[in-house]
Amino acid sequence: MFGKRKQSSSESPARQRRPGKGRPTPTRKEAEAARRRDMIPRDRKLAKKLARERQNEMWRRQQQAMETGDERYLPLRDRGRIRRFTRDYIDARWSLAEFVLPAMFILILAMLGMVLLVQYTSPQMAQFIVSFISWGTYGLLFLSVGEAVWVNHRIKKLALEKYPQEEWPRRSGFYVFSRMVMARRWRQPKPQVARGEFPQKRSSKR
Repeated sequence: MFGKRKQSSSESPARQRRPGKGRPTPTRKEAEAARRRDMIPRDRKLAKKLARERQNEMWRRQQQAMETGDERYLPLRDRGRIRRFTRDYIDARWSLAEFVLPAMFILILAMLGMVLLVQYTSPQMAQFIVSFISWGTYGLLFLSVGEAVWVNHRIKKLALEKYPQEEWPRRSGFYVFSRMVMARRWRQPKPQVARGEFPQKRSSKR
C-alpha cells in the first residue's frame, strides 16, 4: 500500500509540470492567413524581384504557347476546344479577307501615285481615280465582313455538332473576322494545321 501511494505521489508532480499550449488553437482561416504571410517576403525589393520574375516566366510561357498552341498558357480569349476548332477551320481555308489589308495598302499607294501624276494636268481625272479606289477599298472591306459572317455561322454549326456540351463563346464574330483579315503568317496563336486540313465534324469514338 505504501509503495503504491509513493509511486502515485511521485508521478503527480511530473504531470503537473507538463507544459500546456498556453494559447487557444488557431482556426483554419487563421492558419491559412499565417501561411500566406510566410510566403510573402518582408523585403519589398525581393518581393518586387520575385513578382517580376514570375511575370517574365508567364510571358515566356505565353509566347511559347502562341507558337505551339499549348492550351495551358494561352490567353483566356484563345482557350477552349471551340476556339481551337475556330482557328483550325479558318487556317485551313483560303479566304478573301486575308488579302484585304495588302490590297488596301496597294490601292492607297496606287491612288497617291496616280493623283500626283494627273493632278496638274487633269484634276477631274484625279478626282475620279480617288473616288474609284475609295469605293473599291470599301467594297473589299464589305465583302470580307460578309465572308466572316458566313464563316462564323458555318463554324458555329460544325463546332456545336462536334462539341454539343460546349457553350458558344461570346464575341465569336469579331474573333473570326480579326483572324481571317490577318495574313496567315502573322496570326496569333500560330496556325497548327495546313491549308485544306479542316477539323473533323465529329470527334472520333474511342
